Amino acid sequence: MTEVLEQTIAGLPAPVQRSLRQSGVVGSKIPTSVEVWQKGRIRQAPKGRWLSFTAHEIYTLDQPGFVWNAALKSAGITVGRATDSLRDGTGRMHVRVLGLFNVVDATGSEMDQGSLSRWLNETMWFPAVWATDVISWVPIDENSAAGTVEAGGLSVQAEFQFDSEGRLIDFRTDRYRDTGSGFELSSWSTPLVEHARFSGIELPSRGSAVWNLEEDDFEYIQIRATDVRYT
Repeated sequence: MTEVLEQTIAGLPAPVQRSLRQSGVVGSKIPTSVEVWQKGRIRQAPKGRWLSFTAHEIYTLDQPGFVWNAALKSAGITVGRATDSLRDGTGRMHVRVLGLFNVVDATGSEMDQGSLSRWLNETMWFPAVWATDVISWVPIDENSAAGTVEAGGLSVQAEFQFDSEGRLIDFRTDRYRDTGSGFELSSWSTPLVEHARFSGIELPSRGSAVWNLEEDDFEYIQIRATDVRYT
């Protein structure tokens, strides 16, 4: 299948069908790879200092994967670089400060799960994949559905929440969080507050990522997509 057609989305949950129609995906080609340019700010702790960033990310669809390269900045000066990736089901986060010191270099089964969860979340920027067999769906209610993806022997599931017109407004799942002393499975969400048209498709353009912890919510990244291109 190279194109999203009405007959190919007929078996999907109603809110997913509504979203694919509303965004303009129906009738469009399914990309083989995707590039997204982003800017925003990020922090490591609830009261930590925000660092601004610019980033470029490349995704693959048939074999879920991505490489996210970001320049971390303070007062307009690049102070570090971060790379987050998912390759062949293996996740890795690598952060260097001042080009000299590794402050994060995380791998392992928890990173694999977290990275696959991130890929599933960021299908918001290439929703044509929702109509393929890469993702399986189960309806929840008129405005939400559960999507599941498998890769590298792992399976992750998340709840996609849509508004009444079909725009994606939130994504919720359990994801492993690095606490500094180990990993802890925590509730994770990515509320979305703006949408814009890229490559002829209406997509989420601004949102954040939040750890929904028992003590409080911890918003650790605010992000804006500035361009999305398909090949």
